[in-house]
Amino acid sequence: MNEPTGVAAEAATNIFNLPDYRVISTGVSPDGGRRVIVETDQPPGCPTCGVVASRRKERRFQRIRDIPVAGPVEVLWSKYRWYCEEPTCGRLSFFESTAQVPRRVTTRAVEDIRIEEEFFDTVF
Repeated sequence: MNEPTGVAAEAATNIFNLPDYRVISTGVSPDGGRRVIVETDQPPGCPTCGVVASRRKERRFQRIRDIPVAGPVEVLWSKYRWYCEEPTCGRLSFFESTAQVPRRVTTRAVEDIRIEEEFFDTVF
């Protein structure tokens, strides 16, 4: 995989409706499909105490399910585990999460599924 050479803050917002993310890499997956890697653009707050993190611990890639954009596309979230640096907080580290990508599915994909279900409920 190629390392990113720059970022496109508006691309994630414009293509995937993810305003708190930015595209860090694009390419072709082994099966010939398109692959887009995104990351959040702000350090998160600890889910327990709310203190904003400043040190990353590790990174993993999480596949995000989304609706096709001009054909199938694989979207990967470069997701970080962060240290909580608040001494009185019981949580030592946490993986970032956002309201736009709950449970590995974008909110826009959830809405698309809801619309399809409503359509089939009224037609059948």
